[in-house]
This record gives sequence, structure tokens and C-alpha cells, in this order.
Amino acid sequence: MNFEPFKLVPVGYVRKNGETFIEILPEFSDAVHGLNEGDWIKLILWFHASDTPGRRSVLKVHPYNNPKNPLRGVFATRSPIRPNPLAIYAVRINRIEGNRLYIDWIDAIDGTPVVDIKILVERLDCPKETPIPEEELEVPASRQVGEVNLIPRKGEYLDELEEVSPEEYEALVLELGPKTEVLTARELVELISALEEIYENLPVEIKDKLRTEGLRRREGRSP
Repeated sequence: MNFEPFKLVPVGYVRKNGETFIEILPEFSDAVHGLNEGDWIKLILWFHASDTPGRRSVLKVHPYNNPKNPLRGVFATRSPIRPNPLAIYAVRINRIEGNRLYIDWIDAIDGTPVVDIKILVERLDCPKETPIPEEELEVPASRQVGEVNLIPRKGEYLDELEEVSPEEYEALVLELGPKTEVLTARELVELISALEEIYENLPVEIKDKLRTEGLRRREGRSP
């Protein structure tokens, strides 16, 4: 069987000089926009030191490189020896300085290429029993407000659940950073009521400005 090669280019490198950080290459610096200190991210690295024809051909290993452990297929391990030497780490950004993302220590060696960075989302990356299957979420209709992501349930599933009480019907996935919560219809109504109360307690001057901005947006004018 012939395989078409994939092209991967480094977006940065792991650096270790007493601290561990990811040095983003200048041409990819714009891709860092939106990341903040304290965010959890997934690093996808290329273990270049394990990228040899011999190591790529190894399909079973002793976990943790300990011969006392029985052989297992590499897909059932985190061994760096695999057909494509990719490694994935979940790390927290401790601080950001220019094109450097400072993180806790990881076992990748200095100079390891970083081929991609993604935000960590608990719902997708740390799956657990969830009342709402992914296919029932209206992901294209999700709204992001600040750091909060709101993902509603698809309306087409309402008929199937018409006998379910508001306390039982899960209506909304709420994500804050990597954390995920599911709100029932009753909790959603309570949240809306709480937000309306908080809004009403805003200073009059702030509410007037917000109303003016909202009117301008509806009329297609600039703020």
C-alpha cells in the first residue's frame, strides 16, 4: 500500500533554560492572539529524535520502556516510538512574554518541534458521562460572550422530550475555559432571571450607553 506523505511545519519549539517555554516562530505570532495566562492548552509535538525508519516500524513496546511490563501495541501506550512520532500534552500557560508561552516542565527535550497548539475543552478532551450527546448540540449556533461559550441543544429533539420536566431537560452546555457545565431548562430560566436582575442594577448611565449602542447596531451604524 502506498501512502501519501503529509507536510508538517513547526510553529515553534520547546525551549528549556531553567524554565520550560514554547517559543512561537515570528511568522505564527498572530495565532497566539486570544490565549491568556492561566489557559489550558494542548501541545502537539513531533518527537524528532524518535523519527527513524527503525523506530517507525516498531508496533509493540514494553510500556514505560520497562521489559518487565508485557508487550503492548503502541496505540495502547504513550511511548514516543510509534509510526508517526507525535506527542500530545495538556499544559497550563503560566505566563506569556512576547512569543513565549511559559509552561510547567514536560519530558520533551529542548528543541522539540511544536506542530500545533489547541485550546483544551473539557467536553471534548476530557470526556465523561454527559446528558447531551454531541450530535444533539447546535454547535453552529453557539455564542461566545467574553470567556463563556454557550452551546444550545438542537430544537429538533424537543418533540422527543416533550414529556420531560424542565428540571430534567438539559438545554444548554456552558463552557468557561476548559470547564463544562450543563444547564437544565429550569436552571437556564433562573440564569436569565439572575442576569436580568444584575442588568437592572447597573448604573443608569451605563444602561443608557448600552441601549444607544444596541440601537446603532440594529440600524447598521457604527458605535
